[in-house]
Amino acid sequence: AAASFFHANWGDGLVDQEFLSGLKSCPVIAAVRDMEGVQRAALSPVRAIFILGGSILNLSALCDVAHGAGKRVFVHLDLCEGLGKDAAGVDWCVQYARPDGLISTRSPLIKRASEKGLMTIQRLFLMDSASLNHGSKLLSAAGPDMVEVLPALVPKAITRLSRELKRPVIAGGMATEPMEVVQALQAGALAVSTSERALWSWPAK
Repeated sequence: AAASFFHANWGDGLVDQEFLSGLKSCPVIAAVRDMEGVQRAALSPVRAIFILGGSILNLSALCDVAHGAGKRVFVHLDLCEGLGKDAAGVDWCVQYARPDGLISTRSPLIKRASEKGLMTIQRLFLMDSASLNHGSKLLSAAGPDMVEVLPALVPKAITRLSRELKRPVIAGGMATEPMEVVQALQAGALAVSTSERALWSWPAK
């Protein structure tokens, strides 16, 4: 059933078809903050892991565990302790942590990561229609490969952004029930990121 929610005609960013196809069959992304979370996610069916924590001291190890389990791993640079929120921080990630992609709310970091060959996901927090309008313009200018919309329970915004930006939209935050995942996917989201471990095996095979 999940395959019917998959959209294939997005822009020509750095997101490869193998990654998109993986999310087609398992559209839930594990959001974790520490090694225990990465280890649990590594044992789950998810195809991708979002690291929303860690520090310069253990980020490489977190990525290694995820990669060792065959998962794609994305680092939220804004939430990683000890890394500057600048080009040097991105360069350090590329050289030492070696994630598949980088997540940030900051357009300059997104652009730098793209230049370095990483997949990029720009996070957008929606509070009202004004933040949606401003975010749409910001994302159009920054050109990330994917967009993560928070909270996940905003289907109208997901539909609008996926149409306007022609980029994959990931719904993030506050999704704790299977029906909320379904609603986000039906609205046009490529996937849903969540720390709710019961959803990491959705949909059940």
